[in-house]
Amino acid sequence: MRILKIIISVLLFIKKKRKKIPDSAIINLTSHVDKHSVIGKCCYIGKNVYITKSIIGNYTSIANNVSIGQGEHKVDAVSTSSMFYDNEFEDLTQNDCIIGNDVWLGTGVTVLRGVRIGDGAIIGANAVVTKNIPDYCIAVGVPAKVIKRRLPVNVTEKIKETKWWNDEYEVAKDKIICLTNELKL
Repeated sequence: MRILKIIISVLLFIKKKRKKIPDSAIINLTSHVDKHSVIGKCCYIGKNVYITKSIIGNYTSIANNVSIGQGEHKVDAVSTSSMFYDNEFEDLTQNDCIIGNDVWLGTGVTVLRGVRIGDGAIIGANAVVTKNIPDYCIAVGVPAKVIKRRLPVNVTEKIKETKWWNDEYEVAKDKIICLTNELKL
């Protein structure tokens, strides 16, 4: 069992070093982050997650079976087959996905290419995100629709002012504790 843990640690190290992934990020071995993506610090990425041409903010949590930024096929061409594209990758993934800081993507979420999900947003399980989601909103469904704000605007403005997600873990933790007390959350 100890040898297996060592092997897994080595594989994770190699996987992270090949891409723009900080050591503080936790990425399950069954997940794939392509070389065109950037993962923020202290992120958690669950099992069977596929991330293509995306920028993931700091402290973001991604549950199992999530797909972000996968290519889409042309529907207005003679054929939908990618075999006929001159530059398959560029044609299928023209725009980056941008997932903000401190975002939570539930199990089975699909985020289409070019979508931006704002800081502090929550996307409910099995949602399909086809359009941008504002900061600190909760979105669910197919297609995903905003059902409410997580917190009142005056509270989220105070949170945004601190930009705690840019700090290292211990400093961020202290800021969150102070904010929680100050805002009585």
